[in-house]
Amino acid sequence: MGLMATTDSDSATASQRLDKDTRETIVTVVRHTILLTWSFIVLFPLYWLASMSLKPPGTANSLPPDWIFLPTVYNYIQLIQDSGFVAAFANSLVMVSASVVLVLLIGVPAAYVLSRYDIPMERDVLVWILSSRMLPPIAVVLPFFIIFRELNLFDTRVGMVLMYVSINLSLVVWVMKAFFDGIPETLEEAARVDGATQFQGFRKVVLPAAKPGIFSVAIISFIFAWIELLFGLVLTSFEAVPVTLFVYSFIGSRSIEWGMLAAASTAMIVPVVIFLIAVNKYLAAGLSFGVVIKE
Repeated sequence: MGLMATTDSDSATASQRLDKDTRETIVTVVRHTILLTWSFIVLFPLYWLASMSLKPPGTANSLPPDWIFLPTVYNYIQLIQDSGFVAAFANSLVMVSASVVLVLLIGVPAAYVLSRYDIPMERDVLVWILSSRMLPPIAVVLPFFIIFRELNLFDTRVGMVLMYVSINLSLVVWVMKAFFDGIPETLEEAARVDGATQFQGFRKVVLPAAKPGIFSVAIISFIFAWIELLFGLVLTSFEAVPVTLFVYSFIGSRSIEWGMLAAASTAMIVPVVIFLIAVNKYLAAGLSFGVVIKE
């Protein structure tokens, strides 16, 4: 009787373990199915854009679509041979990169000061900074147009860099202030005990600890400036035309050059992907820095 009871108990335990393993397997399969489905939904527009750019002229928007076709780089060759696109692409690379560097040089120290020092009416200052992002671009583009004309900044790369900085500065300040608030001040105090100055503590202790935030806002600032269209449409005419405005030119009043539009849009994605890949390793290094977040 004791042997039978032991056998029944072992069978019940094995059955429970099997049921648990089965449930875990089902949950894993369902989770992966959902993730794969969502990935397909998210990536399909990119596939559609890239495939449209590789289709022969006249077949990019054919209905029903050609799922099987012989790829061609005709659209990309035409794009590269267009001096207007090359100039606009170079303009955007230079202006956006310069704006990211400048907005970090201004926004990161400003956020540190707001985080570490007692600023009179600090909350009001932060709300004022944030309010610059609350207004829709269409509401401020005309005043900027008038200011740029008066200061001779219309259709200049310097003017567009300043415009991109004004777009992203509030974002950098708010995000970086949150990062600096999460870094214990005891780290800086320990550095000052070892003989470091306030600036040395900021540069050698705080900045490495805030590296994830810095590269995060750099990515977001780059993307926001790279895809901006309205200000480029109003504040430029020839010399400082951004690539977004050139891509928009493929949409005519009577027809749309789908192949060229898709090729130009795909080319626009490449710098963003390269920037993300280049920054990702530094972002991962920053995440492993080992900062102790304040309780």
